[in-house]
Amino acid sequence: MTAADPSRSRVGVGGRLRHAVARPTARVLAGSLVGQFLVLAASPLITRLYGPADLGALAVVTALSTIVGAVAPLGWDRAIVVPRAEGAARAVVLLAVVSVVAVSSVAAVVAWTGRHLWASVTDTSLLVDAWWVCPVTVLVVALQRVVTSSLARSRRYTALGWRNVLQGAGQVTCNVVLAPLGGPTGLVLGLAAGRAAALVGTAGRTRAARRHGDTSRPRRLASGRLVKAVAFRYRRFPLVSTWSSLLNVLGQQAPLLLLSALHGSPAIGALALTMRVLGAPVGMVADAVGLQIDGQTGAVVRRHEATAGASVRRILLPLGALAGIGLVVCVIAAPVVFPAVFGRAWSGASTMTIVMAPAFAAQVVASPLSRLLPLLERQGAQLGWDVGRLVVTSGAIVASGLTGAGLTTSVIAWSAASVVSYGALLLLVLRAVRDADGATADRGSR
Repeated sequence: MTAADPSRSRVGVGGRLRHAVARPTARVLAGSLVGQFLVLAASPLITRLYGPADLGALAVVTALSTIVGAVAPLGWDRAIVVPRAEGAARAVVLLAVVSVVAVSSVAAVVAWTGRHLWASVTDTSLLVDAWWVCPVTVLVVALQRVVTSSLARSRRYTALGWRNVLQGAGQVTCNVVLAPLGGPTGLVLGLAAGRAAALVGTAGRTRAARRHGDTSRPRRLASGRLVKAVAFRYRRFPLVSTWSSLLNVLGQQAPLLLLSALHGSPAIGALALTMRVLGAPVGMVADAVGLQIDGQTGAVVRRHEATAGASVRRILLPLGALAGIGLVVCVIAAPVVFPAVFGRAWSGASTMTIVMAPAFAAQVVASPLSRLLPLLERQGAQLGWDVGRLVVTSGAIVASGLTGAGLTTSVIAWSAASVVSYGALLLLVLRAVRDADGATADRGSR
């Protein structure tokens, strides 16, 4: 019997929490903290410059742009972190960029020709005169997905951290500077402005790193023959992951569009503020941990090591603890904080925060870990879950709407369905990791 390792005995829950938050994740998290702090700090001013109807319009534009923006890379953005060879990865990036430009062009035509229809269905008049906002936002959202995957693959965590800072600063600046124009224009343009600022800033930092001798990413473009070979090798990403990405984002954004159609976009202004306030920290955590999974756990998968399960377990505990603490804080603080910080006109957002808090807590745990499914090439499992989540969440809202329920009841149904869906996603990820480790161990024993 061997003596106990004294260093191991000192590592309790707190030690596991510290070890799980690795230094690369801390860089991204620091940038996210600054960027999202700028957005949250400006929110009291934003709620006084814009009204609930304006935030309702923002929710609609964000939903439409995010849905199409997720599809625009045609799944190639998810494939960037998979190839072992850098030349193949560059070919995937090229395929992703070409796809983004093509889909964004089609989105512009659809937005212009159907502008009156979209405005009528969502009760958002902005989509008639400012129809171009959605296609522009689609372009920058999709390009950012491609750039983010590229940076995660090459482990440029500092650049990813600066991306988050610049995105928050660009969004807030646009919201405030364009507020005198009146209406929601300055608010809805903030989404595109923030991501455009992040793209420009990230490109500048990448060029600066190369000038200082960082040659970790070759500059040559992929040849046509290599692009064809890579497109065939990773064809499951556009054929399967495209629809998975669409359904994934639909599962997040379609409920907002349904609520807007059932109750009108002005009525969901308080809900939009809740999504803005809670979505910021949740997105920050999911992004930081997910990028660590893409970079570090992805490297483990590419080397065919049977340690992915251990990596997931190190991440799962702190995520669960963080989700539980956040849930309690939201329930206790929301009734006091929202009226005091954002004004009495937004007191209804405190109710929406309490209702949606369980769904966001479940998302904190499951969403980052779900990035393992494409890394393990389990696109079918991801697609199946995306379909199920979309059906369950949208079905819950439609069912409540058919009974004549009010907005709050519909949001409660949405939150409950989301919790169930994220629980199922976590089980899928744990099973996929266990199977992958088992298969790797079997190959090593032969």
